[in-house]
Amino acid sequence: MTKIRDHEYEYDRLAIGGTLPAFLFSYYNAVPLIYTELTKPFPFDRISALHAAFGETKLEAFDRLGFAASMAGLFPHAGTVAAIRIMDENHLESYSQARRVKTRFNELIIFDEVGIQNLPPLVKKVEKTYKVYDWMLAKKGKKHEHRLLETDDDFVKEVIFYPSFQRGANKTWFDPVAISYLTEDQLPDVNYGENIARLKVTSMMKEAGIRGPANGFDTRKPDRRLHYAVKVEHDKREVVAIGRDQYKDTDTIKFNHQPEEEIEKNSVDTHIKRVYNKVCLRMV
Repeated sequence: MTKIRDHEYEYDRLAIGGTLPAFLFSYYNAVPLIYTELTKPFPFDRISALHAAFGETKLEAFDRLGFAASMAGLFPHAGTVAAIRIMDENHLESYSQARRVKTRFNELIIFDEVGIQNLPPLVKKVEKTYKVYDWMLAKKGKKHEHRLLETDDDFVKEVIFYPSFQRGANKTWFDPVAISYLTEDQLPDVNYGENIARLKVTSMMKEAGIRGPANGFDTRKPDRRLHYAVKVEHDKREVVAIGRDQYKDTDTIKFNHQPEEEIEKNSVDTHIKRVYNKVCLRMV
């Protein structure tokens, strides 16, 4: 009798990746998907018109696609594994804390190389840049009409103001998140660190005319209202690498670099897509 640990799963096509393009590819082509790490989109990135049925933002699309793929059984081994090792042109093993899973495939499509061992030969090492999100809390200066501030500098290039998640916040309060584009050398540099980002955001808010709450009147000019200065605290930093190293395609292992906007154009209609459009989109 074959033990479960010796069982080998078989798929004609199998995809790897925890990204939005990988989710779209799995959904449109009914291809099983595994991943070692989820890379969720920025919450305020708008989805393209091609995928508007999934929601207004890429994050909404990501969550809905994950739900649909899970319900359709397209996430074998619950999707997430700790590591993946390519054994040869038609076999791989995936590992979790509990077990090792053997898998055979006729075609493997890779959207994300994170956590994969024994990849095909490296063709080109890409000099990566990093998109950095500095999430902040506006302690003073949270109520204003601004929703976006921009600069010509890659460090704190944009500041987006989003409805505050702070406890007790009301709908008129907004917190800032700063978006920067840094090189590998700049990333650990204190001159591009969280505290400098906070100071720059504070300065930008002041220059835009944002002020803290009212604080009485000027004794020399009774008609002039005084306000507290803007005060911002840094909450957390998220770093996302931009760019992927290029590896050599083989007869059975392919590397897909398409952005989500191109996935649908190169996909065929599938049964899961039709079922999801008719049923699931009405439920979520």
